Amino acid sequence: MSRGPQFLVTQEDIDEDLIELGRSALAGYFNFPLDDWQLKAGGAICQGCNVIVCAPTGAGKTVVGEMALLHAFNGGDKGIYTTPLKALSNQKYSELCGTFPKQDTGLSTGDISINKGARITVMTTEVYRNIAWRSSTPTATLMGTNELLENTVVVLDEFHYMGQPGRGGVWEESIITSPSHTQIVGLSATLSNAAALAAWMEHVTGRRTILVEVPGQERPVPLRYLFATKEALYPLFRDPDAGPGAPKGLLGYRGDGDLPSNRQSTKKAKGFTHIMDGDDVDDDETNIKIPRGLQINPALKAAANKRMQKVNRAIERQKVRRHLSPQEDEDDWGGRKRNQSSRKMSPRDERKERERLLKNEMRRSVPSLPAILNRLKQKELLPAIFFIFSRAGCDDAARQVYQYMKGPRDPNCLLQDEREQLGIKEEQRYGTKNGKSRQRAVQRRGDLVEDSDGRTFRSKSNFISEQTLNALEMSTPLADDEFDESSPLSPDNWDFFSKAGLLSYAEVRDVASRVSRFNAGNPEIAFEDEVIEQYLFGAGSHHAGMLPAHKSFVEILYRNQLMKVVFATETLAAGINIAMNLLETSNLLQMAGRAGRRGMDTDGTCVIVATPFENHDEASRILIDPVKPISSQFSPSYSLAINLIARGEGKLDVARQLVSKSFAMWEKRKVEQHVVDAVENHGDDVSQALKVSAQDRFMKTLVDALQSQVDQRSAKFDVNRVESLLGILTDRDSLKKTSKSFVGATKMFELEYTTLSYLQKEYDALRARAEIEDSDFLSEIIAEDTKDLINQIENQRKRVETTEKEIGKHPFSIITGIANQIMEDAAFPESIVLNKALGSAREGHKRTELSSLTAQELSQFSKSAIIVTRKMRKVKTANPDVEDLFQQAEDLRNDSWNDMLSITKTLVAYGCLSIEHTLEGGESYEDQQYTISPAGINIGMLGFENSLWALVAMGGAWDVVGASAKLDDFRTAMEDFDNDEDWYQNRKGNDVLIPPKVVSIPISQKEADTLNGLLRAMDPSELAGYVASIVTDNSRGNGAPVVQLFQNLTPLQQRVIQSSLVSMERLVEVQKLYGVDEKTRSCILDISNCEVVTAWASGCSWQEALEISGSPPGDLARTLSRVLDAVRQLGNMPYSPIRKQELLDGPVVWDVSRGLHPEIRRLCRDAARLINRYPVKDPLQFEELDDEDVEILDEIEQFFEEDEIESEA
Repeated sequence: MSRGPQFLVTQEDIDEDLIELGRSALAGYFNFPLDDWQLKAGGAICQGCNVIVCAPTGAGKTVVGEMALLHAFNGGDKGIYTTPLKALSNQKYSELCGTFPKQDTGLSTGDISINKGARITVMTTEVYRNIAWRSSTPTATLMGTNELLENTVVVLDEFHYMGQPGRGGVWEESIITSPSHTQIVGLSATLSNAAALAAWMEHVTGRRTILVEVPGQERPVPLRYLFATKEALYPLFRDPDAGPGAPKGLLGYRGDGDLPSNRQSTKKAKGFTHIMDGDDVDDDETNIKIPRGLQINPALKAAANKRMQKVNRAIERQKVRRHLSPQEDEDDWGGRKRNQSSRKMSPRDERKERERLLKNEMRRSVPSLPAILNRLKQKELLPAIFFIFSRAGCDDAARQVYQYMKGPRDPNCLLQDEREQLGIKEEQRYGTKNGKSRQRAVQRRGDLVEDSDGRTFRSKSNFISEQTLNALEMSTPLADDEFDESSPLSPDNWDFFSKAGLLSYAEVRDVASRVSRFNAGNPEIAFEDEVIEQYLFGAGSHHAGMLPAHKSFVEILYRNQLMKVVFATETLAAGINIAMNLLETSNLLQMAGRAGRRGMDTDGTCVIVATPFENHDEASRILIDPVKPISSQFSPSYSLAINLIARGEGKLDVARQLVSKSFAMWEKRKVEQHVVDAVENHGDDVSQALKVSAQDRFMKTLVDALQSQVDQRSAKFDVNRVESLLGILTDRDSLKKTSKSFVGATKMFELEYTTLSYLQKEYDALRARAEIEDSDFLSEIIAEDTKDLINQIENQRKRVETTEKEIGKHPFSIITGIANQIMEDAAFPESIVLNKALGSAREGHKRTELSSLTAQELSQFSKSAIIVTRKMRKVKTANPDVEDLFQQAEDLRNDSWNDMLSITKTLVAYGCLSIEHTLEGGESYEDQQYTISPAGINIGMLGFENSLWALVAMGGAWDVVGASAKLDDFRTAMEDFDNDEDWYQNRKGNDVLIPPKVVSIPISQKEADTLNGLLRAMDPSELAGYVASIVTDNSRGNGAPVVQLFQNLTPLQQRVIQSSLVSMERLVEVQKLYGVDEKTRSCILDISNCEVVTAWASGCSWQEALEISGSPPGDLARTLSRVLDAVRQLGNMPYSPIRKQELLDGPVVWDVSRGLHPEIRRLCRDAARLINRYPVKDPLQFEELDDEDVEILDEIEQFFEEDEIESEA
């Protein structure tokens, strides 16, 4: 048999060529052998292709990212490596410093900025997205501000984050907005729809995209799964080597792992499936047999059965006690007699009692942390990470282990309550030579300054500098005499820590040296004694409530194997490369892969701990469930809209192209084509089934909307009536009867109306004949007939009106009226989703132009809701290959383009975009030529979730078209007293710079002018506190009442908050009017952090700030960093001066918003300098004002001073 044409190239040939190319070009840079899949990815990179790598955690996919950076670096270009977390970015920077020259390696996160503009830069994905936005405009290249001009590759680590709600859109936007010359390398865990993502990326970028998947998804470092109970550590599965990432994988289940040699089938007994011991088990969702080796370990089942038997015996004993109790009547609590029959346990009581007893038994089966540690230590499974899903839980667990290790061994090692009982003071610990309280001396260094109140500030320190990181990474032991003898770090204590804890003597000394260096170099945020003791025992915690510097320190201890037990939140599960062969986790799929790292471990162990609420069944189910496909999280924003319009030179063409490039729209077009193909292949049955399914979804959405009104006790509807209507919609029989009654009523109306039309025509005919009839006799007959006909018409008209009223009172008509009111009023949160569902219901899987819902449509949709189950079953049975199509069509509800248009309308209303002429009724926003105003330029440069609100809150934008006129009418109607027209004139002696009030100025502009004046009167610290209210919130809550928080503000801050509330209410109404997505239109105005930010900017110490805020150090540092980033963004806005000539002409009604006032811009810069001090210091600097800017500001201030003097005169 011939081999066929010689020019035929197979996929295997292509893969071999890529592997050889990768081996020859890149393998020499690594001192360990590479797998073929790594070499294949390297070869694709060398060919200039995009690459998506899907590999299990710990397989070595980051090597591919380093290949991409090496290829760019060796070619004289720049490269970027992005990660989703700051901790992961810090670690990756440290790793890349060992691969590339340090002077060519940089880091850019919200906490750290090192070597900005380096050839190889590590950054968070959000930072890269923002750079891509700024660099995507034509002016960026012309002005030399395109930061990606020399960058040829970007590595997107943890690429599967693209499907994460909230943040996933960042990855999607990064791909869409990346320059065409940028090669994209995505590194991801296992994805079920990786091929679709690769096809989408190739479509979007126009660059060939290679998908590299690890064959069989085998882990180089195999995992094993244990389940911890109070009794022991058990293998979770019957086969200890089974499980995801285990040596045998899933034993062929879902195509993963080796098929078991002897599989048995289930046996039927009396209509039920009886699972014999050792048989395979059915998966309820897929009807696929679960292999015997993946069944729960029989030892765990036996323990669970033992608990259940104990519960059953307890229930039986209670029944017997009740049966043997005295038969005479007894008084109940109310003094009434109740007979013995009331003492019998009802089925409901028995069920509740059984649940209570079972929960108690499960609680008793939960092992303690010390018990788990002892077992792990015995099995040589340390070090370990314990994942706990709360910050307080992490700290409590670390403290519990620390107190257990410390133990009541001697007076210096007693627990806190025992020490108090014995009267031992807290200061008498660890070799204290006297009873005096020991305070760690604060070192006065050259970069520390002290104010008149004795408060210490650091003048030159970075947030955590490169030197500090390097010193901690490569720590050398200190001499014994360099340690504080009165602290836990004293060498006298090392022997105790090594014997009682988890570290060796040498490791204790190493930790002590690192802690001592950190405390000496960072006296303001030195570790407390209890935390130091935890570290010396080999335990610690890691969570977002810690200071970034403290978290970095803990991460360094991880990497250097100096912390054996770590209690962490899930943020540590996103790729920190720690050589640990065991994990303790509840969220299994995300975190189990952290156990066992290639090149560091030979295997890994994941231990799942029993809880009072979950047992081994839940753990097994989560582990073997299929991985869900990634779905698009793309959502347009105000900043994105401005940047896209700028790229399109004032047109929405580029925006339309970008939205069409989103993964959701790509999938939508793909599924729509599948629907068309299915209809062609299977006939109209599929089309009808899709239509019925869409109409059923509308009915469900309508029910949810009505239920929401009931739950909220909406004042706009009769809640009792809505509740009764819900009873009809949710009951199939009632819905069927109501639908039939409506059909009957409409047919009766049609019959009566047809009769009336017939009588009217007969009347018209008689009138016409009477006009031409000459005979008096016939005229009299016609007149009599006409009179009778008029009576019949009047009676028939009454019958028509009666049937019409009956239809109007019908439940479907009432429901239709309520639904239309919800859909037409954007103030209802359900408005958008209900409109979308109606558009889909009218044309199945396609969208249509929306109009009001009719009762006839509701009747038709009700019929679909009644027959949908039978219809779908029939179609799926006849056409098995289209079974998944309905779910795919159901998920196609992405309206990114409509969201973009809603955002555009809002930007036009707020003067950030302008159109050459006023739109007529039939004109669309899609085809207009837009001009970006100064306010629009500001928004395009801001990186807030709602950048429009940020600018409105700073007085830089307002409603210039009167879109919020209804709000003004409402406010006017609600006023009980006249406005104080002399407010401005009565402000004599106040330094608030507010222009004179002019009646002709629109209310929204006057509000912005008032807010502008108040903001300009603030000092920088007050402004910083106010900015905190619009960019931070107190989601965790500190319990302080809002009234108290408001009273703690300065009088000027209170005035500003009141003014901004008015502006926020207006913006919210306009956004609802134009249908802006609920997430996009969210506005923050939370005064929880105003006081502490104001105090920090005023110069308070770190400890004082912690006392004011009541927040954990990490939360406070993050709040201050966020405010610092906000005022820096605002301070870096383009200088847009208000010229003196404009002011001399008097107040002007602006047709566009003017953007951030130059004086507020300067205040933001001053605020940034005040906030930017240790431990929140960031090295990024501002561009200084040029001489012309300063001169203009001086002219403006002088003008206002002269104007005030004239007003007073």
